[in-house]
Amino acid sequence: MEGVLKDIRVLDLSSVLAGPLAGTFLAECGADVTKVEAPGGDVTRSWKLPGEAPGSSSSYYEAANHGKMVVSHNLKTAEGKAWLQDSLANADVLLQNMKWVDLDAMGLLPDQLTDAFPRLVHVRLVGFEQNPERLAYDVVVQAESGFMSMNGNPDGPATKMPVAMMDILASHQMRTAVLGGLFHRERTGLGGYAEVSLWGSGLTALANQGTQWLMRQQVPQRMGSAHPNIAPYGDVLSCRDGDLVLAVGSDVQFRSLCKVLECESLANDPRFKINVQRVKHRAALVTALNASSSQASRTDLLAAFVDCRVPAGAVHSVQEALDDETAQPYLTGQGANRKVKTSAIRWGQSGMRKA
Repeated sequence: MEGVLKDIRVLDLSSVLAGPLAGTFLAECGADVTKVEAPGGDVTRSWKLPGEAPGSSSSYYEAANHGKMVVSHNLKTAEGKAWLQDSLANADVLLQNMKWVDLDAMGLLPDQLTDAFPRLVHVRLVGFEQNPERLAYDVVVQAESGFMSMNGNPDGPATKMPVAMMDILASHQMRTAVLGGLFHRERTGLGGYAEVSLWGSGLTALANQGTQWLMRQQVPQRMGSAHPNIAPYGDVLSCRDGDLVLAVGSDVQFRSLCKVLECESLANDPRFKINVQRVKHRAALVTALNASSSQASRTDLLAAFVDCRVPAGAVHSVQEALDDETAQPYLTGQGANRKVKTSAIRWGQSGMRKA
């Protein structure tokens, strides 16, 4: 099942992160993906950590480009244009994030490609659809779509997320566009053109936070990891050897939490008995819960929470998360060449286990 896109041929002309991640996803699904780079190479090849060796690809580049055949062409020259047209004649999917003026120069305008290659599924990424020539890196869109204003501690500055989340969201939108386009072609024989923007990907990911403004005119505020509607959810318990985060979503779960922590009196306290009161009195609640957890072993306490169906998780470093044996199906490569896959899909895995 991992070869569900076997024999699908993809030309990946995109650069940086969102488009390349989409191309790598298609490669992981069995597609034959060719990444086309300008003679200078994808800019992310130079985005290196201080310890990365000169002359090698950056880990940033490798994270978004495994599983592809990489070629170098100047697509603005006559030779490059000829190579591109020949390649498009045999391609099923085209991914790109180029400026309109470059598309024109390369003969890649959407109408031109639709006329010349009617079966081609063509997906373009832009930053801002109303101003597609504006440069739009992830942090810019995090800022302007409202995410930075919500992220961080209440008494701290607006903060970007530690991964390029707008690119990752846009990449998923691009994958959906590709798969939808291929399905449409299967039914009609015709491909098509789709456009995805970083800006739109950010806005459509605002979910409940955006709807709270639209429906209730409540502007989301920075709350650290706490949830505006649920408590204790996103709140941290400190143990003697590490931290746990809680995700308690019901009164029943809260009572179980209090039982495990041996502070049942909190479950009957009028300030905490129901969720709306727990949200109102969150600070006092978190202080009381930490008084009960501070001397506990994180491992033992998490095991007790799992047994009693209290949603909680250990606050791991990235190293701890990726070294865990349960992470191995989501990694690819060996040794120093290990990389994180772009997709959590495990084809043919039911995921069902007996209780």
